[in-house]
Amino acid sequence: MAEHSAYHHGEMSLNMTIVNMSQDYVGSNNLNMLMPIGQFGTRMNGGKDYASSRYIFTNLNEITRLVYPEDDMQVMDYQNDEGMIIEPTTYVPILPMVLVNGAEGIGTGWSTSIPQYNPIHIVANLKLLIKGQ
Repeated sequence: MAEHSAYHHGEMSLNMTIVNMSQDYVGSNNLNMLMPIGQFGTRMNGGKDYASSRYIFTNLNEITRLVYPEDDMQVMDYQNDEGMIIEPTTYVPILPMVLVNGAEGIGTGWSTSIPQYNPIHIVANLKLLIKGQ
């Protein structure tokens, strides 16, 4: 993965991202973008009991193409890393994924905690927003 995407932030960071995006037990992700093929952690241990990266595998989840439509990929602005075309500068999902799967983290002087919301409710509220209601 790091080779094909020119990922420069370290393999451990990439492994954790893959594990977090794959977890599908209750309380992890409402929509996991990657398929958990192997031991990606359990609800009982909050996902921290995932297996070593050499023992886990993943594929793109079918639902990912619904959230990030293939047709949209044709109009995105792709990055160039030393002559190699890699990922787009920004992925634009049809749903606000930060609301779907939530987010929690800390940065210099700031912290955030965004809860998860039901994707069906998010869609209903987006439709109301579009209608101006």
